Amino acid sequence: MTTPAVAIFVTKPGAEDKLEALFRSVIATTLTEEGCISYQLNRDLDNPRRFVWTEEWESRALLEKHAAAPHIKAILAEIPALVDSAEVIALRKLDGGPA
Repeated sequence: MTTPAVAIFVTKPGAEDKLEALFRSVIATTLTEEGCISYQLNRDLDNPRRFVWTEEWESRALLEKHAAAPHIKAILAEIPALVDSAEVIALRKLDGGPA
């Protein structure tokens, strides 16, 4: 089974544009990574400070490899200054299509 993941970030007030640009900067590279099935950045319609990644990877090992990739490590160093909260949740797929 594949490994879906959800990552939820709530920005500090006024940091929305900077965080969005930071997140957008890794999409193209991530989509070419081994094991990446889907990688989508979303923004909450009711809370524009909340960004939600929906992802799916061929395996948990490849998800973990992604988390350690240089382009991800680089943005992870900048994220704490921009967010009030962050949560990354690896999931076990039960049924249905791609995440």
